[in-house]
Amino acid sequence: MREDRDFHTIQEIEVAFSQYARLRKTQAGIHVLVAATRYLAAHAPTRRSQGQTYEMAGKLHLGERVFES
Repeated sequence: MREDRDFHTIQEIEVAFSQYARLRKTQAGIHVLVAATRYLAAHAPTRRSQGQTYEMAGKLHLGERVFES
């Protein structure tokens, strides 16, 4: 159930700064940094959504229904 999200985040940042170093002070370089920022924002779970994920995992583990039809 547990994944090392920090590992993927570190990879993303390393690649973004590596690409930016090659494209420094160009429009493409700025796009790389903006893309990295958007990635981080999209993949940073809120406290509420993280709690919901754990709650659903717990229900599934116990064989309970997560959604009722």
